[in-house]
Amino acid sequence: MGLFSDNEHTLGQIENLNIMLPEKFRKQIWLESDFKSEPSLFNRLDEASRVSSRSFGLESEKLKVKKESIPKVVAMNIRIFNTVPFDAEQLGMIDIGVTTKFSANSSGDRFANGFVGYAIENAIDDAWAKNNIQDNTVNEVKLKLLEKCRIVYPSSNMIFNYDIDFRETGSSGNVFIYMRGTAAVGNNTMLTKALDEVKKEIEVMESGLKMKKENIEHLQDVKGRIPKSPKEIVKYLGV
Repeated sequence: MGLFSDNEHTLGQIENLNIMLPEKFRKQIWLESDFKSEPSLFNRLDEASRVSSRSFGLESEKLKVKKESIPKVVAMNIRIFNTVPFDAEQLGMIDIGVTTKFSANSSGDRFANGFVGYAIENAIDDAWAKNNIQDNTVNEVKLKLLEKCRIVYPSSNMIFNYDIDFRETGSSGNVFIYMRGTAAVGNNTMLTKALDEVKKEIEVMESGLKMKKENIEHLQDVKGRIPKSPKEIVKYLGV
């Protein structure tokens, strides 16, 4: 078979080309037009490389976010008790204070008839329990306490003697939230399970990124070894 008999490549050229190419690009018959019509083989490989690179970038960012989420995962799975410590090693006190603004104004006296004072003194009242602003704020401060606990005591996985106080500062609706507890180490299978799960997710993501990187490198290597035009066929693929 001649070099361009019926615009087909020789069997040797076809074999050499298919050996280089990723499986999804391989063909039983290669024509001269595959290297000059649009999209040419080179352009298809180039586009595949760009798509893979974009995907790699997105997945890398997801992996970064997942790794950065570990402290929050840990904090959210630290067990909290409002009892004295039991079956655990006490590490020390942990506390946090945050000033925030609630939507209601009052006289500033926590025992007066202001909304915040009323809610504090009547914790079971729906006025506090059903108010999303207050509820979300308390949860945010609690998360900060748990994150701080892990920073101060890296081995901690429990908090005992958990307590919270609120005090209005003036009549503007600003409230000082003070949380505290005793950091401790004990049996916390919930935290262990959560950490194992996130670590497995990270391993899967890292494995996927490794494969994507290898695929990109392979595509870039192949791009440099295939004909970019019909004139280069013999040069790159032989006769």
